[in-house]
Amino acid sequence: MITSACATVAGDLTAKYDARNAQAIKRLVANGAQLRPFSNDIMDAAYKATTELFTELSGKNERFKKLYESMIAFRNEQIQWDQVCEANYDGYLIRRLHG
Repeated sequence: MITSACATVAGDLTAKYDARNAQAIKRLVANGAQLRPFSNDIMDAAYKATTELFTELSGKNERFKKLYESMIAFRNEQIQWDQVCEANYDGYLIRRLHG
């Protein structure tokens, strides 16, 4: 029962997050905001800092380490799918609708 409740809440949260972010972006742009992606330098620095922090936390907290290692394994397993399917389609759709 707890697993089912957690799954329902997680799905609802994700749906609201996605829907509300799209609405928020529209409001920001309508009020003059200029949207730009982060540079690779910023993304690299954020990735490095996050990896270092999570590695440090893993050394101090066994439960966090187990969760983090599971998440990394899943990410590494999924990345090829994302490259071939998700990222490719997202890039296509962005070019098609805004290019």
